[in-house]
Amino acid sequence: MLQIGIVIDDSVVPKYQAEILRELQKSERCRIALFVRVPKSEAPFAKSMRFMLFRALQKFDRMLFGRSAPFLTPEPVDEAMAARGTVEIAAEVRGSCLHITDQALAEVREAAPDVLLNLTGRCITGAVTTVATYGLWEYRHRGIPPAFWEVVLAEGYSEVTLEQVGSALEPGYLLGRFRTVTHPKSIRKNFEQLMWRSHMMVVRELERVADAGENYFADKARKSYFYDLPQPDEQGGKLCDPQFHFRDDATRRLPTNLPVAGAFARLLGRYLKFTLRRAFKMDRWIILFSENDPDGTVNPDLSTYRRVPLPSDDYFQADPFVVDDGEKSYLFYEELDYSTLKGYLLVAEYDFQAKRFVDPQEILREAYHLSYPNIFQVDGVWYMIPETHENGTVDLYVAESFPTKWKKVRTMLDGVKAVDATLFHKEGIWWMFAGIAEKEGFSLNDELYLYYCDDFRTDTWQPHPQNPVVSDVTCARPAGHLIESDGVLWRPAQNCSGVYGRGLVMNEVVELTTTTYKERVAQQIRADFADDLVAVHTFNRSKRVSVIDAIKSR
Repeated sequence: MLQIGIVIDDSVVPKYQAEILRELQKSERCRIALFVRVPKSEAPFAKSMRFMLFRALQKFDRMLFGRSAPFLTPEPVDEAMAARGTVEIAAEVRGSCLHITDQALAEVREAAPDVLLNLTGRCITGAVTTVATYGLWEYRHRGIPPAFWEVVLAEGYSEVTLEQVGSALEPGYLLGRFRTVTHPKSIRKNFEQLMWRSHMMVVRELERVADAGENYFADKARKSYFYDLPQPDEQGGKLCDPQFHFRDDATRRLPTNLPVAGAFARLLGRYLKFTLRRAFKMDRWIILFSENDPDGTVNPDLSTYRRVPLPSDDYFQADPFVVDDGEKSYLFYEELDYSTLKGYLLVAEYDFQAKRFVDPQEILREAYHLSYPNIFQVDGVWYMIPETHENGTVDLYVAESFPTKWKKVRTMLDGVKAVDATLFHKEGIWWMFAGIAEKEGFSLNDELYLYYCDDFRTDTWQPHPQNPVVSDVTCARPAGHLIESDGVLWRPAQNCSGVYGRGLVMNEVVELTTTTYKERVAQQIRADFADDLVAVHTFNRSKRVSVIDAIKSR
């Protein structure tokens, strides 16, 4: 049982931190051994006139979005502190950090924690970084204040890392990284959604170190820290670890009055832009296609792909899958009627003479939303796994009469919010990739989960021990069938940073076993191949035809 010390500076914490404590109290592998309370100090911008506009911006943001940030709601933890015991220690404020001397840590050393988890929101230096067996762990952000600059600079994603704190002489470790879409208008809301959606990362990593011990750090990258070095000058910049290129970006500092004035103007302009766009502009998903070369080679020039016409402006079409059956090729896809806002599935046959898809027919409609008709053939039988996340299931359908009549035969996963389940078979093992939102307030676009079993026609799917295997909104959510070519396995994924379905990512799967998973981003595909397209998020192919979808701006 891993013994954890929680470092806090108040008996009241935001809800996302209280949730971490609740998860640790439920864990069978971790135990909160004690609380370490350090002095609470005033924020450096609390009274200074240099940060007057920053305080005003915070207040304005809170007025607009405060009620929609429930996961920052304060919660008392007095009972937990009383039950586990609390050690009060002295600390010296050094800039934005707390420095703790060895003399203040005698009682903490007696408790012999395996990990100290810093929840104060401030970096901590000194002997406290070495008092626990596996060190001091804390969340770190790319700038000060957290999640501020990503909104101001309109960056597509916001990032938080979990790190074991070291120093310039004793490097620490990068333990985990989480990326989610940046809120386009609110700094407060951006911080809230980033910290809530990432809070399970620390629980998972603590449970993994409980299982693996010192071996846990074997594949973790090292990171140097530069707390004791002089601050960089105004032109200065990025304090980089020369080996691993991690950075503490010193250019993203706490903003004084002039930068805040510019930030306010940007945010106000962006708010007006979103409002006007919503009122006067409607974007629609469309499907594009191209015939492949006779040898099956995909046409790489997306600007030449033809468009499947929408039945009217009251619909959109997306999530295309294409298959060959004998001499015929069929397109399976989602259609959504804006009057109901629920998707249903259609099929259309490709006319090789007319160079278009013809005779669209509805094949599946349920009381809940359907999309992503993942279709595949095994032993001469056609199967389909549509997206049914509104029903809380991953369901398997079989063709009673291909391609128009389908029957549900099994629920493969139940009680999950899973999207875009995609199967792959290799060396006797079936793999299922899916985007999953583990909790309320989590995004379906942030994390990729992996399952495996011997027979996909059962409900015996086993979760991968590294789940979620990807925690990155820029490359997690599935975007079509996996492709194996020349001994390399490619996994199409969505880049949902900035906007949903912003682009396609081709990930090379480097390692796929029942205990390990590794991939790397190899190629990015953006919707820059036509002037009226703003996003693209699914790619599939058969021997004869390739299909992709995109958002057409109108």
